[in-house]
Amino acid sequence: MQKSLLIISFLILIPYVSVHGQETDSLSSHSKTQSFIDIRGNNIFLQTAFNFEYQLTETPNTAVLFNSGFGIFGSPFFESYGLYSPLTITILTGESPYHKRIKHFELNAGYLYIYGINLYTPRASIGYRYQNPQTGKFFRVYAGYLSVGISFGL
Repeated sequence: MQKSLLIISFLILIPYVSVHGQETDSLSSHSKTQSFIDIRGNNIFLQTAFNFEYQLTETPNTAVLFNSGFGIFGSPFFESYGLYSPLTITILTGESPYHKRIKHFELNAGYLYIYGINLYTPRASIGYRYQNPQTGKFFRVYAGYLSVGISFGL
């Protein structure tokens, strides 16, 4: 009798103690902030920057991001180098909703502030962005009117 009672109680408790895998929709929970390394250049200068990106707004098919950071540029032809700070706005577009998409078409516009000579120079580019659905980290390639570049999310 005790054996039957023990088996019945165990069978009753199985639904309450069974192990279930956790299911999450990681595509809908990307962080609104990212940090990344940006490397761009042309036939004269090479620029490298550490940037932060913040998502300003999101609509069903687009997202608007603000980017800022600090970097260094240099030229192998002219013995010159300097520090700069990029400030840009990025628009990501695509066919499916922003938070459920891995691939993005990217438009980027803003300016670079070059320290020491107090120079503001315009910056614009178009590109492709791949964003990992599990981690939110991204890789992008782009071309601008003065340079081409790549970025890696950290």
